[in-house]
Amino acid sequence: LRVLALGNCGLHGEIPNWLENCATLEVLDLSWNYINGRIPTWIGKMENLFYIDFSNNTLSGEIPNTMMQLKSLIFSHPNSPSFVSSIPLFVKRSNKTSGLQYNQVSSFPPSIYLSNNRINGTISPDIGKLKQLHVLDLSRNNITGYIAESVSEMQSLEVLDLSYNDLYGSIPSSLSELTFLSRFSVAYNHLKGSIPTSAQFQSFPNSSFEGNPGLCGSTQAPFCNPGLFVPGPS
Repeated sequence: LRVLALGNCGLHGEIPNWLENCATLEVLDLSWNYINGRIPTWIGKMENLFYIDFSNNTLSGEIPNTMMQLKSLIFSHPNSPSFVSSIPLFVKRSNKTSGLQYNQVSSFPPSIYLSNNRINGTISPDIGKLKQLHVLDLSRNNITGYIAESVSEMQSLEVLDLSYNDLYGSIPSSLSELTFLSRFSVAYNHLKGSIPTSAQFQSFPNSSFEGNPGLCGSTQAPFCNPGLFVPGPS
């Protein structure tokens, strides 16, 4: 089994432990269900898994640090043989839009979607190990703490959404090093200080930063007071 897509199926209960035995699983989509409990720690043992979508459920607890050990998101490896499904797979990103169609495993971007749950805790500094990850969506949870500086080590990242959480501190200036980043949002947190000054960050819309009255320095925000000091991670 390489693809298990059970999105929007009315599923209840916790993520089943028998999934741990699916050693060749590459794509796991359990989105838009009623799944509760915690993300299991054994998820990090699934060596081939590179696409996880647990969004729009009622998961709680912290993101297990073992998720930062997913080998397919750490190391570059040759693509597995192309697989064409007999029935197209549709991934639903929003109630307002139709699903995205994928016919091949290789068409799925390396992704972790955990949005719209009840996940708490902090962003682990080990997240920087996931250098092959293209999409990280942790929006609409209860995640707190600082934005880990190590996020800037995820050089393949194209989408980073941390909006609607309880993050504080500043936006690390090192995020300007994410040259492939095309979508970014930290809206509706408790962030303060200067928005990175790279042209890339200055091009992100106001919606990427709104709901953080302490942010400044962007074309979309007030000028920074030179005397303002916002402490970051120690």
